Amino acid sequence: MTSAEQLLNGRSFSHHFQPIYNLATWRKIGYEVLLRPACSLSPEEAFQLAEAEEKLYELDTLSIQKAVEYYNKEGYTSRNGMLFINVFPSTISNPLFFSFIEKLTIQFQQSQNLVLELNESERIEDYSVLSRALQNIRGLGIKVAIDDFGKRYSDIASLVELKPEYVKLDRYLISNLEQSKEKQFIVNSIKKYCAEFHTKLIIEGIERPNELALAKYLGIPLAQGNVLSPPEDLNQY
Repeated sequence: MTSAEQLLNGRSFSHHFQPIYNLATWRKIGYEVLLRPACSLSPEEAFQLAEAEEKLYELDTLSIQKAVEYYNKEGYTSRNGMLFINVFPSTISNPLFFSFIEKLTIQFQQSQNLVLELNESERIEDYSVLSRALQNIRGLGIKVAIDDFGKRYSDIASLVELKPEYVKLDRYLISNLEQSKEKQFIVNSIKKYCAEFHTKLIIEGIERPNELALAKYLGIPLAQGNVLSPPEDLNQY
């Protein structure tokens, strides 16, 4: 049975990268990093295992480090756009994280194109602590994104309190969007909010051509999903 220590010691995971596109120009504006365990565990199960064994911070930071190392090894730089990396709020709030991310960005000169994508599967216990940590991290030139927006009741609080540079709409809001006036109203409302407060809007999980067409019709500026490009190893691009 796989343990968190095995994941950490053997680094038995890799990463795939999914492009994010500007729907007006069809150009890539960056990539999201996605963990891929080498064992039978799903990414969610791997992190759940690490949390259960009190190794979540260690796995989260090792995944970030390995992803940035690989991205640079393959010759990718800021010219290739933003690099979106999933991270748990508790990791960002950890007193050790700022030193970790500062050293990493100095080593690979990545700070100006890094986006920390907050994993909303973890409850945010204290917005004030997380906001202070993000303020320091932003001082390095790193930006912040809220992931899976629209999936949980706490999303509005995260939007108001954390003031992200990017908001990524959850798959739920795009699924059957053409059949739901309610979802279209919500998406348009979020789009207006983002325009007012200078936040970039990304719609993720687009699987079908009609979903892509509707996202473009609604004026969603940025998108990702398998219909555009599935997650791949970097050497596949």
